[in-house]
Amino acid sequence: MAEFVGRRAELRELLGAACRAGLVVHGAGGIGKSRLVAELLRRLEPDQPGGRTVRVPGSATVDDVMIALGEPRPITEPVTLVVDDFATVPRPGGGGRAEPVDPALAGFLAGWVREPGPRRLVVTSRYPFALPGNAHRRLAELHLGPLTSGDGRRLASLLPGLAALPPGQQDRAWAFCGGHPRALEDLDTLLRQGGADFADVAGRIEDVLAANGIGDPLRWAGFDDPTAGRALAGAIATIVDEVLVHDLLEVRHHAARAGDLAGRLGDDEEAAAHHRRALAVDERLGRRAGPAGRHRLGLLPGDDDPAEAERHLRQALAVDAESGNRAGMASGLHRLGLVCTLTGRLPAAVALHCRAFATELALGSPDAPIELADLSRLRAELGDEAFRRAATEVLPEASMNGLIRMLDDFVTAADHRYN
Repeated sequence: MAEFVGRRAELRELLGAACRAGLVVHGAGGIGKSRLVAELLRRLEPDQPGGRTVRVPGSATVDDVMIALGEPRPITEPVTLVVDDFATVPRPGGGGRAEPVDPALAGFLAGWVREPGPRRLVVTSRYPFALPGNAHRRLAELHLGPLTSGDGRRLASLLPGLAALPPGQQDRAWAFCGGHPRALEDLDTLLRQGGADFADVAGRIEDVLAANGIGDPLRWAGFDDPTAGRALAGAIATIVDEVLVHDLLEVRHHAARAGDLAGRLGDDEEAAAHHRRALAVDERLGRRAGPAGRHRLGLLPGDDDPAEAERHLRQALAVDAESGNRAGMASGLHRLGLVCTLTGRLPAAVALHCRAFATELALGSPDAPIELADLSRLRAELGDEAFRRAATEVLPEASMNGLIRMLDDFVTAADHRYN
């Protein structure tokens, strides 16, 4: 994690809300949520003598959280549970709030914030989210937006490629990156590892923004309405991210090929230098995009461990949700359902397959019958009552009769085919 810079107003707001049952910092991926929370916890530490902080990834299961918390016992010392990058998906009609990917973890967190005692919950997530029983109303929320120009210059001074630029060009970079820390760090890596000229890169990015209707990249900073400014800055960062990732992948590709060629020619020193450049890009993009980015770079491990597979799938599902890839979300939910079935968590598998089925129906996907087959098997194994109970965790009661009819029709059609 890079050095923390700026964010003084946001820190003051969070420190002022530290008496609440918990805190949620939400915002775009790479905007600096985890860094802000790390600095917040560092500043709160003196106020919690003898306390402990337990950190889990947002793709963790309830079992993972329980293992991290340790042996079950009454909590007497202050405990702060930190859930980083909580896995959620946008929910239509949810009032702007997302839905946790794992209902069991959502229920655990709701119980955590309601339980009396010296405990606190700190969550980072892409979206504000709902918890069962409206437990999220007990949490203070902060929407983390782009860096101010001053904080942008402070971050640039810590990045060697950007630190070498004059202040005017640093401000230009801050503007066309939408004040997004991750975009500035990607740009720094491109300048250092790709040998790119800043003026060329800046001109190309600004041309791409203009082609997308953004003629003045600095316009986002001039809005009186901070919500509108954040929205435009987010759109700019998304466009710029595509350009920078493409360029960095090109740098990695050429560096790896040059390293292989130098190695075949016997120049070990030059080969090592090229491979270091490729590894620097791997580190930048792999850390930024998690499993989705690692897959694009050919780095996804072939691990057969179901728990590891589930963690990767949940992280990839969050990436698909952020990018609006509903087909990818349906596939991810289906595969998570298979993992839950494999590990004996049949009610969780029912909920995941129901969500996948609803998404596939909305998309008109040809995979919907596959989902019905999986749901039919789960219904037969659990029995009607337990199946209905699991399905109504994610489907409204009004939809249940329709689902049961479709499952009955599916089973009848299957029987006709085999008789």
